[in-house]
Amino acid sequence: MSFSSDIKQELNKNSNLSNQEIVKNELIGYFVSGNTSVVNHKEIKFSTESDYNINRFSKLLSNLNINHKIDVSRKSICYYR
Repeated sequence: MSFSSDIKQELNKNSNLSNQEIVKNELIGYFVSGNTSVVNHKEIKFSTESDYNINRFSKLLSNLNINHKIDVSRKSICYYR
């Protein structure tokens, strides 16, 4: 595994999401990563090859009570609404 994959795995293992500011900042990090785009002014498309990122992204959204649905396509793209 690469260093990047190891870090993603460690972040995903962190189940302590009680600090809302840290959760918000981590989610903002996903949005500014260059792997996001807006579709039809109502969907955000997040693209990744990492199952860890998909799971973490969903955990962050859930923790902030953001209603979302994730669709995985070709095991490399994660969409949410």
